[in-house]
Amino acid sequence: MNIKKLLLSQIEKVVFDLRYDFLYEDECGELLCQVIQRDSSGSIESTPISFHLRINEEKGTGQLIYYQAQGEVNRQSFDIENPDTILAILTFITGVLGPPQKMVGPES
Repeated sequence: MNIKKLLLSQIEKVVFDLRYDFLYEDECGELLCQVIQRDSSGSIESTPISFHLRINEEKGTGQLIYYQAQGEVNRQSFDIENPDTILAILTFITGVLGPPQKMVGPES
């Protein structure tokens, strides 16, 4: 099982459902991830949260370190064998982002 793909797909689904974009970069075994909000022209308006994702594929464990503008805001560990730890990650991200954003489009 590829834990990285599993987690990224679940986080991406939650983020997209809330109408944000999700970007990530894999650097030396550590993922750097950003949730971004775009304006009506598609430019980045804000980054409500970003995080480092460290995964030990062999052990099935890892850690997320969350950041906002003021700095580090939370840390969460997970174990793929404990679904509650994965649910806690998705719940935390949803809580930070809040309710789904309204679609911004041209006015009629």
